[in-house]
Amino acid sequence: MTAQKRFELLKLKLTEELVSILVDEKGISIPVAFELVYQSRTYAKLSDPNTKLFIQSVGYVYSLFEDEIKEKTDSVAS
Repeated sequence: MTAQKRFELLKLKLTEELVSILVDEKGISIPVAFELVYQSRTYAKLSDPNTKLFIQSVGYVYSLFEDEIKEKTDSVAS
């Protein structure tokens, strides 16, 4: 398997897991969960192989995503 293929597969798996967490634990619909993930800075970083974020655990990546959402929520509330 090429490095690019491995990267794409790991990115896809992490994306699916992030969406699954949002659906199962937060009660967000699947389309909205995908939209939230795809429009996030976390996903942009996940999509850049140079960040190596794709080799991290889903728990770690989700914590980054949660922090990002919290920042956005806090800035809107201010």
